[in-house]
Amino acid sequence: MNLAIQRWRKILAATYLLRRDTEASALVEGAIVVPLLIVLLFGVYEFSWFFYQQHVISFGLRDAARYLARSQDACNINSLSWKEAESNAKTLATTGSMSGGPARVRGWTAAQIAISCNQVENSLPAQTANFYRGGPVIYIVTVATKFAEPSLGFFGLLGLRSPFISVAHSERVVGPG
Repeated sequence: MNLAIQRWRKILAATYLLRRDTEASALVEGAIVVPLLIVLLFGVYEFSWFFYQQHVISFGLRDAARYLARSQDACNINSLSWKEAESNAKTLATTGSMSGGPARVRGWTAAQIAISCNQVENSLPAQTANFYRGGPVIYIVTVATKFAEPSLGFFGLLGLRSPFISVAHSERVVGPG
């Protein structure tokens, strides 16, 4: 029994010495902090990737809206040239070229782009000059998309869905120039 008590005292003394020892405290702190920093780093990288993809899609939609605003038969849905212009604009938005090519953003296709035209009444107030006002109706072309962003995988690792990129761009139709 005396032997068991002596062993117990040695174990308690060793535990007391380890608890008071500060030489390995940096290692323990690092083991706690480094995983948190890695998660933070990958989270920042994933969100910066998301914002970059949103920026690229925004530029594509802007290009398409500008192209449509300068098209021959803008917003005339019965015109064959308008249908061709819509198709060209969708290809321009997704690839950066009307002749096609690799996608600006992986997985983003022309089928995910919606094009609409709205009329805005442009009636002339009684005592206003008619300079630079356009006709009695102004057309606004809007190109929009909603696209599930191709995540780098960090969202899935955390059990989250990939975010959606929802962007639209509008331009006033000015006609061919």
